[in-house]
Amino acid sequence: MDLNLMVNNSLANLKEEGYVEKIVKKQLEETISDIVRDSFRSYSEFGKGLKEAVNNQLQINLDKLDIPSYNQVVLNVIKGELERSVHEEGAKLIQEQIQELLGTGKQEYTLSELIKEMVEDDLKLDELDYEDYKEITVHVEQKYGNTYVYFDPEEDKSWHECKYMIALNEDGTVWRSEISDKKFDNRVIMGGLYGLEATMFKMWTRKAKLIIDKYETEFSNPEYS
Repeated sequence: MDLNLMVNNSLANLKEEGYVEKIVKKQLEETISDIVRDSFRSYSEFGKGLKEAVNNQLQINLDKLDIPSYNQVVLNVIKGELERSVHEEGAKLIQEQIQELLGTGKQEYTLSELIKEMVEDDLKLDELDYEDYKEITVHVEQKYGNTYVYFDPEEDKSWHECKYMIALNEDGTVWRSEISDKKFDNRVIMGGLYGLEATMFKMWTRKAKLIIDKYETEFSNPEYS
């Protein structure tokens, strides 16, 4: 009895009947949706790995199966389902995210609010000892009739080195907002916006006002305050 021959014959029959495509597609329909959601909404290593795989055009090595024709069948199904899921699920999630961002902003913010949010996002104050403190950088400058606000979670940064920048019109409305020289284009938005980044996006899209109030530049461990 030639077991290899029996297996190959069975595989050939399954291929003719389209069984491989049906099984792979069924499983992918149940799993790729979750994978796409995870890749769009999570900064986990799994999500990063999937994004990298997509960017590399899904370079999957199936040669070890030693069944080239089936490798191509499976690969084609995977690519097809991935493209469909990215288009349908991805577009839906992006739309939901944008609607959430656009619909929850305020019309007026204060600089002290933004600084507090930056400190929460970028500094680990709970790791400081009793007498330790962290100092941040804040620049508020008038240029060409507009106000430019630069701030950074590290101390002694020049204005052009600061991580965050907000430009205001004469009436205080936000007309420009950048994070580490990144504008809010589709690529940045699709990557996910959280914390201060999300707040600055809301301010920019809603043309909110920024009030330059009294703010702090030194912060200590809140546990000892």
